[in-house]
Amino acid sequence: MPIQVTCPSCNSQFNAPDNAAGKRTKCPKCGGIIDIQAAAPAEEIYEAEEEPMAAFTGEDLELDKPAATVPADGDRRPCPMCGEMIQKNAVKCRYCGEIFDPVLKKESLKQGAAAAQKQDNTTPILIFVTSLMGCFSPIIAIYGTIWLVNRPYAFKYKGLAIAGTVIHWVWTLLLLAGFVLGSVGRH
Repeated sequence: MPIQVTCPSCNSQFNAPDNAAGKRTKCPKCGGIIDIQAAAPAEEIYEAEEEPMAAFTGEDLELDKPAATVPADGDRRPCPMCGEMIQKNAVKCRYCGEIFDPVLKKESLKQGAAAAQKQDNTTPILIFVTSLMGCFSPIIAIYGTIWLVNRPYAFKYKGLAIAGTVIHWVWTLLLLAGFVLGSVGRH
């Protein structure tokens, strides 16, 4: 069986005779030196053993029994808010989130009121960085429009250039709308 050899200089592949193993030769394409290695031993192929198929038994077709059983209806009651069946001693409905325990409900309302009173923690640095990032989009939108107008002919990736320009115009309009709505909302 011939030995397959690859030239390290030009990556061309050739077949060399078995008696050339361990020798050096020149590549016929580029003239580079090729070391011919001995062929790797062929893998042995084993045939699979055949076993006769056994017939199915009743045990093969049995299903496993469920691990947990559903509680009896005596342990459940409908939620007064959503009507879903919940445990009788439930403190909170797992479906709608309604809290039944008065102490827990009072604590939950306190946390909700505190969250509503939180102040805006936006720092001036965050505003500056966001504004700086937004400044480049109008520049790219204008440059992209001028560049596309000067090239009315078809060129490779013209659709991608148009899409990029449109996206930057949309971002620019959203940025302007954010500034307008933000300044109107503050007055």
